[in-house]
Amino acid sequence: MITSSSRVRNICVRSCRWFASSHNGKRQRSLSEQLAMETLKKKIAEEPNDGTNYISILINCFRSYGTDPSPSAYAFVIRHLFRKRMLAHVSSVLEHLEKDERFDVPEGIFVTVIQNFGRTGRLQDAVDLFFRIPKFRSTPSAVSLNALLAVLCESKEGLAMVGDVLSKAPEMNIRFEATTFSILIEALCQNGKLSFAMELLEMMQLHDCDPDARLYSIVLLSFCKQGGSAQVIEFLEKIQNAGFVPGALEYSHVISLLIDEGKADDAHSFLELMRMEGQRPGIMMYDRILDAFILANDFKKADDLFDEMLLIGLVPCSTTYNTYINGLCKQGSVEKARRMLTCMERAGCKPDVQTFNTVIDGYTKAGDMAKAKELMQEVCEKRPIIGTMDRKHTIY
Repeated sequence: MITSSSRVRNICVRSCRWFASSHNGKRQRSLSEQLAMETLKKKIAEEPNDGTNYISILINCFRSYGTDPSPSAYAFVIRHLFRKRMLAHVSSVLEHLEKDERFDVPEGIFVTVIQNFGRTGRLQDAVDLFFRIPKFRSTPSAVSLNALLAVLCESKEGLAMVGDVLSKAPEMNIRFEATTFSILIEALCQNGKLSFAMELLEMMQLHDCDPDARLYSIVLLSFCKQGGSAQVIEFLEKIQNAGFVPGALEYSHVISLLIDEGKADDAHSFLELMRMEGQRPGIMMYDRILDAFILANDFKKADDLFDEMLLIGLVPCSTTYNTYINGLCKQGSVEKARRMLTCMERAGCKPDVQTFNTVIDGYTKAGDMAKAKELMQEVCEKRPIIGTMDRKHTIY
């Protein structure tokens, strides 16, 4: 008589045997695939570059171990073919994958092929393969779409194909992601199509995508290079309202644009805005605005800006001192400019030829030839190396 405990024991024993058998089977298949891959790599390395049937090699290597070629094996062969530039064989491998295999081809294989088609200039082949993906029992997604767009956006020829790809993507049930828009917007900015880039930026929210700080920065910097300050400030206000906080890079480009347009006051306002936001403008930003005030003969603001730099703890460099000394000489404060030479030395920033030339010119234009000669002699005595200054400053 078989007791209930015996039945339970028998069931457990059979279950353990089935589990062990299943586990051993998986281990055996895994080992077979590993050995087949090693054989495949060896065989391919030994084959010549032309006239080889790579599909036969692939299938035979796996069949010799009682298993079928895996997707990773096909991926290896495809990478090898591109590496050896045997592009004619790639098409036959893809055709075999499409018509003769039964497994669902991983999307990663198509990404690899599309990227390599792009590197070799076969853009139409990349587009055609993308549209063929469903025939490989695979579902295309934004991953393969983004790979294709990245390839197409690298050239004008490819950009002309983007519209057709985007129009058909919804039919393939592909959902645009933030990275999709990012690729397109960056390409449009690089090609000077800022109006189209702005349209896509506004469309992102309709697709439940939010632009990130990097994308806002790319568009803003493109506006700084290709647009006017009015457009830049309008766009900057818009993205600030959306939560974007500009950094030193963005502000420096905005400030440079304003200075180029002769708007030194507006540039200074952005400098003050940076400080209000807790950012510390660099010495180069101050140097540019200082130079702009001096070029505009706005010496009072130049003096105030130089004092501001010292108050917030910025250490002037040679460029800063040279710019400021030039401004002092332009407004006739040559004695103050000469005293700045001593300030430079105390700050560990040695005056150079340009610095001394500027002060000597200042004395000369002011008609004080004695002071000009005195400074020239002082320079030659203390710094013989600077005795090679411009001949026009030699005073008899």
